[in-house]
Amino acid sequence: MKLNDPFGRMESRHQQGYESVRDTMRNSSIDTPSAALEVIKQSKKRALKYISVGIAVLLLVTCVLPKAIPVTLSLALFLVVWIASSTVNGQRYIQRYVDEELKLKSGKQDDSYSASQMN
Repeated sequence: MKLNDPFGRMESRHQQGYESVRDTMRNSSIDTPSAALEVIKQSKKRALKYISVGIAVLLLVTCVLPKAIPVTLSLALFLVVWIASSTVNGQRYIQRYVDEELKLKSGKQDDSYSASQMN
């Protein structure tokens, strides 16, 4: 039993998230580690764009309503933490997909290739 997750709720949530990402990657025909790493790069760029747009909107709201600074700062902090957390989890799931699915697949191909070379 883990002290920070005694009932395994987070572990099961992460497992469900991984399975969702894995299924999406399979359906998108992402079957090489380089393609998966490209998805990670794109997700980082997308996260930075979302954060930039969100901060810009919140700055505009702050300029229009200066009394709302505490609310907008709280929303900005929430936005940054939420997007960063989602991006990091997504990258972990993609890296796990590469480690478990793609490297396993390439290992089987290497074995069949070396067996055909011996004959």
